[in-house]
Amino acid sequence: MSNNYVVPTSKAVAGLLAMIFGDGLGADAVELADLGDLHVATFIDDDDNLVALCASDKEFVAYSGAALSMIPADVANDMISGNAVTDAMVSNFHEVMNICSKLLMTESGAHLRLDRVLKPEEASSAIGALQDAPKSAGFAIAIPQYGTGRLSFIVS
Repeated sequence: MSNNYVVPTSKAVAGLLAMIFGDGLGADAVELADLGDLHVATFIDDDDNLVALCASDKEFVAYSGAALSMIPADVANDMISGNAVTDAMVSNFHEVMNICSKLLMTESGAHLRLDRVLKPEEASSAIGALQDAPKSAGFAIAIPQYGTGRLSFIVS
C-alpha cells in the first residue's frame, strides 16, 4: 500500500467543511500562512510517525468552534479581539481537524489519524519537523454567518 498522502484542494476543503458548516462556505487558495502563533493539528501514520499537519489561525479556531456549538459570532469575535480562544473552542477545532483527516488520504493510500492539537506555544517542534515538507497548501475559509480564518496543510 502506498503512503501517498495528498494536499487538499480548495474544492475538497470546501466540500468537506460545507457538510459541517453549511452551504455558502468558501475555501479559497491563499499563500501558506506564516506558521508562527498558530494552533497546529498533527497527523500520524500507523507507526506513529508525524506525516502531516494543519496550522490554523485563531480566527478559524474561534469561528469553527463557535459554529460547531452554535455559539453566536459575536462571542467568537470577542475571543479573537481579546486574543483568548477558549479551551472549548480548541476542543471543537479538534473535532473539525479529526474530520479533516479525510482530506489527506486516498482510497489506495496509507491510513493516517489525528494525533493532537497543539496550542501556539506548543507547536514549534511539530512545525520544525515538517516545515520543509514538499507538499503544502493554504486556504482562507469563510464560515457562513461567522467570518474568515486560515488553514495551512503541510504533508510529507
